[in-house]
Amino acid sequence: MTVEEAIRNYVDENDQYELYEGYSGRGMFGRKCLGVVVKQGCSFMDFIINLTRYMDDNDVEDADFKLEGAAYDNLGLDTVVYFPNIGGDCV
Repeated sequence: MTVEEAIRNYVDENDQYELYEGYSGRGMFGRKCLGVVVKQGCSFMDFIINLTRYMDDNDVEDADFKLEGAAYDNLGLDTVVYFPNIGGDCV
């Protein structure tokens, strides 16, 4: 399983998150990448911690440093965690 597949699978298994395809975050100058919306009342830090546990439990290694540079933005009451090195035209 790749890092991107692990993120997608983890989000699919958890109702408090949803995928945000083609997110363009701060400093990306219009490039798009994979994002995850963390719904109101949920912690984006818990998302990161639990995602890394999920990856460890499923023997997913980030050998290409796809998670490096992950960032977050506020989306009103929700938060988006985005991965500039994954998906869209960032690959």
